[in-house]
Amino acid sequence: MKKAISINKIKERNVGEKEKQLNEKKSKINKLIMYTIPLSTIILLGIIYIFTNNNYLLIPFGIIFFIFLFGWDANQRTCSECKKWNSLVWIDNKIILRTTKKQKTNAFGKRTTKNVKEKVSQHIGKCTNCGKEITIEKNRKI
Repeated sequence: MKKAISINKIKERNVGEKEKQLNEKKSKINKLIMYTIPLSTIILLGIIYIFTNNNYLLIPFGIIFFIFLFGWDANQRTCSECKKWNSLVWIDNKIILRTTKKQKTNAFGKRTTKNVKEKVSQHIGKCTNCGKEITIEKNRKI
């Protein structure tokens, strides 16, 4: 049985270029096997199911979708520093409201400035391989 890694025990270390290249190669192979191929297979099975209405196609669809979910989660956890697949541990998630000024020109050529509020989700994670904290920010639409 594998013990859970405490976030405080993860120490920062330097990762060499050779290890980065090896990690990136393994990550690309894992992404292809667990993310890209199942996604394209799910789309293909979905299209075939729409035209045939064969309920037996839902069994491989569900199994492949399950594999795709694990691949998608692991792909989101790939470290951007050391390129290690599924090595990030999420520490904190925040939703930040930001106001930005945007300028628009109307039909008469007059410029108006408007304050626009944006919701940004900020995810902070720590890599189990290199120990660095990584912040990922994504604009939310809702």
